[in-house]
Amino acid sequence: MKNLQFIKQAFFLFIFLLSANLIYSQNEAVRISDNNIIISGKVVNAETAKPVAFVSVSVKGTNIGTVTNTEGEFTVRFEENLHINTLTFKYIGYQNLEVPINSFKEKKFKVKMKPAVIPIQEVIIRPNNPEDIIKEALKKIPDNYSTVPNKEMAFYREYVKKRRKYVSVSEAVVEIYKAPYNNKFATDLVKLYKGHKSADVKAQDTIIMKLRGGPKTALLLDIAKNPDILFSNDKLKQYNFTLTEITNIDNQQNFIINFQQKPNQEFPLFNGKVYINIKTLAITAVEFSLNLENKDEASRVFVKKKPLFMTIMPTSTKYMVSYKQQNGKYYFSHARGEVNFSVKWKRKLFKSHYSVMTEIAITDRTDKNVQKIPKKEQLKGGVIFGEKVHPFSDPNFWGKYNTIKPEEAIEKAIKKYGVKLKIQNN
Repeated sequence: MKNLQFIKQAFFLFIFLLSANLIYSQNEAVRISDNNIIISGKVVNAETAKPVAFVSVSVKGTNIGTVTNTEGEFTVRFEENLHINTLTFKYIGYQNLEVPINSFKEKKFKVKMKPAVIPIQEVIIRPNNPEDIIKEALKKIPDNYSTVPNKEMAFYREYVKKRRKYVSVSEAVVEIYKAPYNNKFATDLVKLYKGHKSADVKAQDTIIMKLRGGPKTALLLDIAKNPDILFSNDKLKQYNFTLTEITNIDNQQNFIINFQQKPNQEFPLFNGKVYINIKTLAITAVEFSLNLENKDEASRVFVKKKPLFMTIMPTSTKYMVSYKQQNGKYYFSHARGEVNFSVKWKRKLFKSHYSVMTEIAITDRTDKNVQKIPKKEQLKGGVIFGEKVHPFSDPNFWGKYNTIKPEEAIEKAIKKYGVKLKIQNN
Protein backbone atom coordinates (compact mmCIF):
# COMPACT_ATOMS: atom_id res chain seq x y z
CA MET A 1 0.00 0.00 0.00
CA LYS A 2 2.84 2.34 0.83
CA ASN A 3 4.51 1.61 -2.51
CA LEU A 4 1.31 2.41 -4.40
CA GLN A 5 0.90 5.68 -2.53
CA PHE A 6 4.48 6.67 -3.40
CA ILE A 7 3.87 6.07 -7.08
CA LYS A 8 0.71 8.14 -7.02
CA GLN A 9 2.38 11.09 -5.35
CA ALA A 10 5.81 11.01 -6.97
CA PHE A 11 5.26 10.51 -10.68
CA PHE A 12 3.38 13.07 -12.69
CA LEU A 13 2.62 10.94 -15.70
CA PHE A 14 0.45 8.83 -13.49
CA ILE A 15 -1.50 11.79 -12.22
CA PHE A 16 -3.37 12.50 -15.41
CA LEU A 17 -6.53 13.81 -13.80
CA LEU A 18 -9.46 12.28 -15.64
CA SER A 19 -12.50 14.42 -14.90
CA ALA A 20 -15.64 12.55 -15.83
CA ASN A 21 -17.64 15.56 -17.05
CA LEU A 22 -20.20 14.79 -19.74
CA ILE A 23 -20.58 17.46 -22.39
CA TYR A 24 -23.84 17.33 -24.32
CA SER A 25 -23.70 19.34 -27.54
CA GLN A 26 -22.46 19.22 -31.17
CA ASN A 27 7.84 27.94 -46.99
CA GLU A 28 10.52 28.35 -47.92
CA ALA A 29 13.42 26.44 -46.25
CA VAL A 30 15.20 29.63 -45.10
CA ARG A 31 13.62 33.03 -44.54
CA ILE A 32 14.18 36.19 -42.50
CA SER A 33 11.53 37.79 -40.30
CA ASP A 34 12.02 40.57 -37.74
CA ASN A 35 15.82 40.10 -37.82
CA ASN A 36 15.41 36.36 -37.16
CA ILE A 37 16.56 33.63 -39.53
CA ILE A 38 13.98 30.81 -39.74
CA ILE A 39 14.98 27.42 -41.16
CA SER A 40 12.58 24.55 -41.87
CA GLY A 41 13.12 21.03 -43.09
CA LYS A 42 12.50 17.34 -42.58
CA VAL A 43 14.88 14.70 -41.20
CA VAL A 44 14.76 11.29 -42.85
CA ASN A 45 16.69 8.03 -42.67
CA ALA A 46 19.26 8.14 -45.47
CA GLU A 47 18.68 4.46 -46.28
CA THR A 48 14.90 4.11 -46.00
CA ALA A 49 13.76 7.73 -46.57
CA LYS A 50 11.42 7.34 -43.56
CA PRO A 51 11.06 10.34 -41.22
CA VAL A 52 13.09 10.34 -38.00
CA ALA A 53 11.18 11.70 -35.00
CA PHE A 54 12.63 13.48 -31.94
CA VAL A 55 15.99 14.33 -33.53
CA SER A 56 17.90 17.03 -31.65
CA VAL A 57 18.35 20.03 -33.96
CA SER A 58 20.89 22.60 -32.74
CA VAL A 59 22.27 25.89 -33.98
CA LYS A 60 26.02 25.24 -33.99
CA GLY A 61 27.99 27.36 -31.55
CA THR A 62 24.93 28.19 -29.42
CA ASN A 63 22.54 26.51 -26.99
CA ILE A 64 19.60 27.21 -29.32
CA GLY A 65 17.69 24.25 -30.68
CA THR A 66 14.54 22.19 -31.01
CA VAL A 67 13.47 18.62 -31.85
CA THR A 68 11.75 17.11 -34.87
CA ASN A 69 8.08 16.17 -34.57
CA THR A 70 6.65 12.70 -35.21
CA GLU A 71 6.83 13.38 -38.97
CA GLY A 72 10.52 14.33 -38.79
CA GLU A 73 9.76 18.01 -39.45
CA PHE A 74 11.40 20.93 -37.69
CA THR A 75 11.60 24.72 -37.67
CA VAL A 76 14.39 26.54 -35.85
CA ARG A 77 14.99 30.26 -35.56
CA PHE A 78 17.81 32.45 -34.28
CA GLU A 79 18.89 36.08 -34.44
CA GLU A 80 20.43 37.19 -37.71
CA ASN A 81 23.31 38.98 -35.95
CA LEU A 82 24.65 35.66 -34.59
CA HIS A 83 26.12 34.95 -38.06
CA ILE A 84 25.41 31.22 -37.85
CA ASN A 85 26.18 29.03 -40.85
CA THR A 86 25.59 25.44 -39.63
CA LEU A 87 22.92 23.28 -38.01
CA THR A 88 23.75 20.02 -36.19
CA PHE A 89 21.54 16.93 -35.99
CA LYS A 90 21.89 14.18 -33.36
CA TYR A 91 19.83 11.11 -32.53
CA ILE A 92 20.13 7.66 -30.98
CA GLY A 93 21.58 5.14 -33.42
CA TYR A 94 22.56 7.69 -36.07
CA GLN A 95 25.76 9.44 -37.04
CA ASN A 96 25.93 13.11 -36.04
CA LEU A 97 25.34 15.38 -39.00
CA GLU A 98 26.30 19.00 -39.67
CA VAL A 99 24.47 20.78 -42.48
CA PRO A 100 25.47 24.22 -43.84
CA ILE A 101 22.57 26.64 -43.83
CA ASN A 102 23.19 27.52 -47.46
CA SER A 103 22.24 23.91 -48.31
CA PHE A 104 18.61 24.61 -47.41
CA LYS A 105 17.52 25.75 -50.86
CA GLU A 106 14.39 23.70 -51.50
CA LYS A 107 11.08 24.49 -49.82
CA LYS A 108 10.80 20.94 -48.40
CA PHE A 109 14.49 20.30 -47.79
CA LYS A 110 15.30 16.82 -46.48
CA VAL A 111 18.14 16.21 -44.04
CA LYS A 112 19.39 12.64 -44.53
CA MET A 113 20.85 10.99 -41.43
CA LYS A 114 22.85 7.76 -41.72
CA PRO A 115 22.33 4.94 -39.20
CA ALA A 116 25.48 4.26 -37.17
CA VAL A 117 26.93 0.77 -37.21
CA ILE A 118 28.88 -0.15 -34.06
CA PRO A 119 31.75 -2.61 -34.69
CA ILE A 120 31.29 -4.89 -31.67
CA GLN A 121 34.96 -5.92 -31.66
CA GLU A 122 35.93 -2.33 -30.90
CA VAL A 123 33.75 -2.16 -27.81
CA ILE A 124 35.43 -2.70 -24.46
CA ILE A 125 32.81 -4.39 -22.30
CA ARG A 126 33.11 -3.54 -18.61
CA PRO A 127 33.40 -6.56 -16.29
CA ASN A 128 30.15 -5.61 -14.57
CA ASN A 129 26.71 -7.11 -14.74
CA PRO A 130 23.97 -4.77 -16.06
CA GLU A 131 22.61 -3.92 -12.61
CA ASP A 132 26.09 -2.87 -11.48
CA ILE A 133 26.40 -0.58 -14.52
CA ILE A 134 23.08 1.06 -13.58
CA LYS A 135 24.27 1.56 -9.98
CA GLU A 136 27.58 3.07 -11.13
CA ALA A 137 25.75 5.43 -13.50
CA LEU A 138 23.53 6.61 -10.64
CA LYS A 139 26.58 7.27 -8.44
CA LYS A 140 28.22 9.33 -11.19
CA ILE A 141 25.27 11.68 -11.75
CA PRO A 142 26.95 14.54 -9.79
CA ASP A 143 30.04 14.15 -12.02
CA ASN A 144 28.24 13.93 -15.35
CA TYR A 145 25.54 16.60 -15.01
CA SER A 146 25.59 20.30 -14.24
CA THR A 147 26.41 21.20 -10.65
CA VAL A 148 25.32 24.83 -11.14
CA PRO A 149 21.79 26.07 -11.82
CA ASN A 150 20.77 26.85 -15.39
CA LYS A 151 18.19 29.17 -16.87
CA GLU A 152 16.41 27.45 -19.73
CA MET A 153 13.74 28.36 -22.25
CA ALA A 154 11.52 25.47 -23.31
CA PHE A 155 8.55 24.70 -25.50
CA TYR A 156 5.76 22.62 -23.96
CA ARG A 157 2.78 20.92 -25.58
CA GLU A 158 -0.02 18.73 -24.25
CA TYR A 159 -3.03 17.28 -25.98
CA VAL A 160 -5.99 14.96 -25.52
CA LYS A 161 -7.28 12.94 -28.47
CA LYS A 162 -10.41 10.83 -28.88
CA ARG A 163 -9.20 8.29 -31.41
CA ARG A 164 -7.77 10.58 -34.14
CA LYS A 165 -9.69 13.72 -33.21
CA TYR A 166 -8.14 16.31 -30.92
CA VAL A 167 -10.27 17.14 -27.89
CA SER A 168 -7.81 19.78 -26.64
CA VAL A 169 -4.35 21.18 -27.43
CA SER A 170 -2.35 23.48 -25.13
CA GLU A 171 1.08 24.95 -25.90
CA ALA A 172 3.50 27.29 -24.12
CA VAL A 173 6.95 28.77 -24.00
CA VAL A 174 8.20 28.53 -20.43
CA GLU A 175 11.23 29.71 -18.47
CA ILE A 176 12.87 27.07 -16.27
CA TYR A 177 15.16 27.38 -13.30
CA LYS A 178 17.01 24.05 -13.67
CA ALA A 179 18.38 23.08 -10.29
CA PRO A 180 21.88 21.56 -9.97
CA TYR A 181 22.12 17.78 -10.12
CA ASN A 182 24.39 17.43 -7.09
CA ASN A 183 21.65 18.65 -4.73
CA LYS A 184 18.71 16.25 -4.59
CA PHE A 185 16.71 18.68 -2.45
CA ALA A 186 16.92 21.54 -5.00
CA THR A 187 13.85 21.51 -7.24
CA ASP A 188 13.23 22.77 -10.76
CA LEU A 189 11.04 25.89 -11.04
CA VAL A 190 8.89 26.95 -14.00
CA LYS A 191 7.42 30.27 -15.12
CA LEU A 192 4.80 30.56 -17.85
CA TYR A 193 6.22 32.94 -20.44
CA LYS A 194 3.69 32.68 -23.25
CA GLY A 195 0.96 30.16 -24.01
CA HIS A 196 -2.32 29.41 -25.74
CA LYS A 197 -4.81 26.55 -26.11
CA SER A 198 -7.54 25.23 -28.36
CA ALA A 199 -10.96 26.80 -28.22
CA ASP A 200 -13.73 24.90 -26.42
CA VAL A 201 -14.01 21.69 -28.40
CA LYS A 202 -17.47 20.18 -28.01
CA ALA A 203 -18.41 16.66 -29.03
CA GLN A 204 -21.25 14.25 -28.36
CA ASP A 205 -20.84 12.24 -25.12
CA THR A 206 -17.20 13.26 -24.72
CA ILE A 207 -15.21 12.64 -21.55
CA ILE A 208 -13.04 15.70 -21.01
CA MET A 209 -9.68 14.48 -19.72
CA LYS A 210 -7.55 17.04 -17.94
CA LEU A 211 -3.79 16.80 -17.52
CA ARG A 212 -2.72 17.73 -14.04
CA GLY A 213 0.63 19.47 -13.65
CA GLY A 214 1.73 20.74 -17.06
CA PRO A 215 5.35 21.69 -17.80
CA LYS A 216 6.53 21.73 -14.18
CA THR A 217 5.62 18.14 -13.58
CA ALA A 218 6.80 17.14 -17.07
CA LEU A 219 10.31 17.91 -15.80
CA LEU A 220 9.96 14.99 -13.38
CA LEU A 221 10.74 12.82 -16.41
CA ASP A 222 14.34 14.00 -15.99
CA ILE A 223 15.47 10.64 -14.63
CA ALA A 224 19.00 11.86 -13.88
CA LYS A 225 17.48 14.50 -11.60
CA ASN A 226 14.75 12.21 -10.24
CA PRO A 227 16.27 8.69 -10.37
CA ASP A 228 14.01 7.31 -7.62
CA ILE A 229 11.10 7.35 -10.07
CA LEU A 230 12.67 4.30 -11.71
CA PHE A 231 15.68 3.17 -9.72
CA SER A 232 15.38 3.70 -5.98
CA ASN A 233 17.19 1.08 -3.89
CA ASP A 234 13.92 -0.74 -3.28
CA LYS A 235 12.90 -0.69 -6.93
CA LEU A 236 16.25 -2.01 -8.21
CA LYS A 237 15.51 -5.32 -6.48
CA GLN A 238 12.26 -5.66 -8.41
CA TYR A 239 13.81 -5.58 -11.90
CA ASN A 240 15.60 -8.02 -14.15
CA PHE A 241 18.40 -6.30 -16.11
CA THR A 242 19.96 -7.43 -19.40
CA LEU A 243 22.72 -5.84 -21.49
CA THR A 244 21.32 -6.20 -25.01
CA GLU A 245 23.49 -4.24 -27.43
CA ILE A 246 25.65 -1.20 -28.17
CA THR A 247 24.40 1.88 -30.03
CA ASN A 248 25.70 5.24 -31.18
CA ILE A 249 24.62 8.49 -29.49
CA ASP A 250 26.40 11.73 -30.36
CA ASN A 251 29.13 9.67 -32.10
CA GLN A 252 29.89 7.82 -28.87
CA GLN A 253 29.21 4.22 -27.89
CA ASN A 254 26.44 3.52 -25.41
CA PHE A 255 25.24 0.43 -23.59
CA ILE A 256 21.56 -0.42 -24.02
CA ILE A 257 20.37 -2.03 -20.79
CA ASN A 258 16.87 -3.44 -20.73
CA PHE A 259 14.97 -3.55 -17.45
CA GLN A 260 11.79 -5.50 -16.78
CA GLN A 261 9.72 -5.81 -13.65
CA LYS A 262 10.00 -9.24 -12.10
CA PRO A 263 6.85 -11.36 -12.37
CA ASN A 264 4.23 -11.72 -9.66
CA GLN A 265 4.78 -8.28 -8.16
CA GLU A 266 1.82 -6.68 -6.40
CA PHE A 267 2.22 -3.12 -7.70
CA PRO A 268 3.05 -2.00 -11.27
CA LEU A 269 6.48 -0.57 -11.97
CA PHE A 270 8.11 -0.19 -15.39
CA ASN A 271 9.68 -1.93 -18.36
CA GLY A 272 12.12 -0.19 -20.67
CA LYS A 273 15.73 0.51 -21.57
CA VAL A 274 18.47 2.84 -20.40
CA TYR A 275 21.21 4.21 -22.65
CA ILE A 276 24.52 4.66 -20.78
CA ASN A 277 27.70 6.15 -22.24
CA ILE A 278 30.41 3.46 -22.07
CA LYS A 279 33.25 5.86 -21.15
CA THR A 280 31.55 8.35 -18.84
CA LEU A 281 28.72 6.14 -17.51
CA ALA A 282 26.33 9.03 -18.06
CA ILE A 283 22.66 8.25 -18.60
CA THR A 284 22.08 9.65 -22.08
CA ALA A 285 18.48 8.54 -22.70
CA VAL A 286 15.71 6.43 -21.17
CA GLU A 287 12.65 4.86 -22.79
CA PHE A 288 10.08 3.09 -20.62
CA SER A 289 6.45 2.19 -20.05
CA LEU A 290 4.24 1.18 -17.15
CA ASN A 291 3.82 -2.54 -16.58
CA LEU A 292 0.14 -3.13 -17.39
CA GLU A 293 -0.10 -6.81 -16.49
CA ASN A 294 -2.25 -5.95 -13.49
CA LYS A 295 -4.68 -3.58 -15.22
CA ASP A 296 -6.79 -2.93 -12.14
CA GLU A 297 -3.80 -1.67 -10.14
CA ALA A 298 -2.54 0.31 -13.14
CA SER A 299 -5.95 1.96 -13.48
CA ARG A 300 -5.84 3.03 -9.83
CA VAL A 301 -2.51 4.73 -10.49
CA PHE A 302 -3.92 6.84 -13.32
CA VAL A 303 -7.50 7.65 -12.45
CA LYS A 304 -8.19 10.37 -9.92
CA LYS A 305 -11.99 10.22 -10.01
CA LYS A 306 -14.75 8.81 -12.17
CA PRO A 307 -18.45 7.87 -12.02
CA LEU A 308 -19.32 4.45 -10.59
CA PHE A 309 -20.88 3.35 -13.90
CA MET A 310 -17.71 4.01 -15.91
CA THR A 311 -14.59 1.83 -16.36
CA ILE A 312 -11.31 3.48 -17.41
CA MET A 313 -8.35 1.26 -18.28
CA PRO A 314 -4.88 2.23 -19.55
CA THR A 315 -4.10 0.29 -22.75
CA SER A 316 -0.55 1.47 -23.39
CA THR A 317 2.02 3.98 -22.14
CA LYS A 318 5.26 5.32 -23.55
CA TYR A 319 7.76 7.72 -21.95
CA MET A 320 11.12 8.95 -23.14
CA VAL A 321 13.81 11.41 -22.05
CA SER A 322 17.09 12.43 -23.69
CA TYR A 323 20.11 14.57 -22.82
CA LYS A 324 22.64 16.72 -24.68
CA GLN A 325 26.36 16.72 -23.97
CA GLN A 326 28.19 20.05 -23.96
CA ASN A 327 31.67 20.74 -22.64
CA GLY A 328 31.87 17.45 -20.75
CA LYS A 329 28.49 17.82 -19.01
CA TYR A 330 25.05 16.44 -19.84
CA TYR A 331 21.90 18.57 -19.92
CA PHE A 332 18.21 17.69 -20.01
CA SER A 333 17.05 18.15 -23.59
CA HIS A 334 13.70 16.55 -24.40
CA ALA A 335 10.97 14.49 -22.77
CA ARG A 336 7.69 13.06 -23.95
CA GLY A 337 4.96 10.93 -22.38
CA GLU A 338 1.91 9.37 -23.95
CA VAL A 339 -0.84 7.31 -22.31
CA ASN A 340 -3.74 5.58 -24.09
CA PHE A 341 -7.00 4.73 -22.31
CA SER A 342 -10.19 2.85 -23.04
CA VAL A 343 -13.41 4.19 -21.50
CA LYS A 344 -16.49 1.96 -21.13
CA TRP A 345 -19.88 3.15 -19.96
CA LYS A 346 -22.02 0.52 -18.21
CA ARG A 347 -25.02 0.85 -20.53
CA LYS A 348 -23.07 1.36 -23.76
CA LEU A 349 -22.00 -1.41 -26.08
CA PHE A 350 -18.73 0.09 -27.39
CA LYS A 351 -15.66 1.58 -25.73
CA SER A 352 -14.19 5.00 -26.40
CA HIS A 353 -10.44 5.37 -26.83
CA TYR A 354 -8.39 8.38 -25.70
CA SER A 355 -4.76 9.45 -25.85
CA VAL A 356 -3.11 12.05 -23.61
CA MET A 357 0.36 13.38 -24.39
CA THR A 358 2.85 15.82 -22.85
CA GLU A 359 6.10 16.96 -24.46
CA ILE A 360 8.78 19.44 -23.46
CA ALA A 361 11.93 20.47 -25.35
CA ILE A 362 14.69 22.80 -24.19
CA THR A 363 15.24 25.47 -26.85
CA ASP A 364 17.90 27.64 -25.15
CA ARG A 365 20.06 27.53 -22.03
CA THR A 366 22.56 29.56 -20.02
CA ASP A 367 24.38 29.16 -16.69
CA LYS A 368 25.25 32.86 -16.43
CA ASN A 369 23.56 35.14 -13.87
CA VAL A 370 20.91 32.55 -13.05
CA GLN A 371 18.29 33.61 -10.51
CA LYS A 372 15.50 31.57 -8.95
CA ILE A 373 12.02 32.34 -10.25
CA PRO A 374 10.09 34.36 -7.63
CA LYS A 375 7.50 32.28 -5.81
CA LYS A 376 4.55 34.37 -7.01
CA GLU A 377 5.56 33.75 -10.65
CA GLN A 378 6.07 29.98 -10.35
CA LEU A 379 3.74 27.47 -11.97
CA LYS A 380 2.43 25.05 -9.37
CA GLY A 381 2.71 21.32 -9.92
CA GLY A 382 -0.95 20.52 -9.26
CA VAL A 383 -2.60 22.98 -11.65
CA ILE A 384 -4.61 22.14 -14.75
CA PHE A 385 -2.29 23.78 -17.24
CA GLY A 386 -4.88 24.20 -19.99
CA GLU A 387 -6.85 26.51 -17.69
CA LYS A 388 -3.87 28.88 -17.39
CA VAL A 389 -3.59 29.85 -21.07
CA HIS A 390 -5.82 31.52 -23.67
CA PRO A 391 -7.33 30.14 -26.90
CA PHE A 392 -5.55 30.12 -30.28
CA SER A 393 -6.19 33.08 -32.54
CA ASP A 394 -2.98 34.59 -33.95
CA PRO A 395 -1.04 32.49 -36.51
CA ASN A 396 2.08 34.52 -35.69
CA PHE A 397 1.61 34.03 -31.95
CA TRP A 398 5.05 32.57 -31.18
CA GLY A 399 7.09 35.35 -32.80
CA LYS A 400 10.82 34.75 -32.26
CA TYR A 401 10.48 31.71 -29.97
CA ASN A 402 11.49 28.20 -30.95
CA THR A 403 8.78 25.57 -30.84
CA ILE A 404 8.22 21.96 -31.85
CA LYS A 405 6.59 22.02 -35.27
CA PRO A 406 3.01 20.66 -35.08
CA GLU A 407 2.12 17.43 -36.81
CA GLU A 408 -0.28 18.01 -39.69
CA ALA A 409 -3.33 16.97 -37.69
CA ILE A 410 -2.52 19.41 -34.88
CA GLU A 411 -1.76 22.14 -37.41
CA LYS A 412 -5.20 21.68 -38.95
CA ALA A 413 -6.84 21.68 -35.52
CA ILE A 414 -5.12 24.94 -34.59
CA LYS A 415 -6.21 26.61 -37.82
CA LYS A 416 -9.77 25.37 -37.32
CA TYR A 417 -9.89 26.78 -33.79
CA GLY A 418 -8.52 30.09 -35.03
CA VAL A 419 -11.25 30.35 -37.66
CA LYS A 420 -13.92 29.60 -35.05
CA LEU A 421 -12.59 32.34 -32.80
CA LYS A 422 -12.65 34.90 -35.61
CA ILE A 423 -16.23 34.00 -36.46
CA GLN A 424 -17.28 34.31 -32.82
CA ASN A 425 -15.52 37.63 -32.35
CA ASN A 426 -16.95 39.33 -35.45
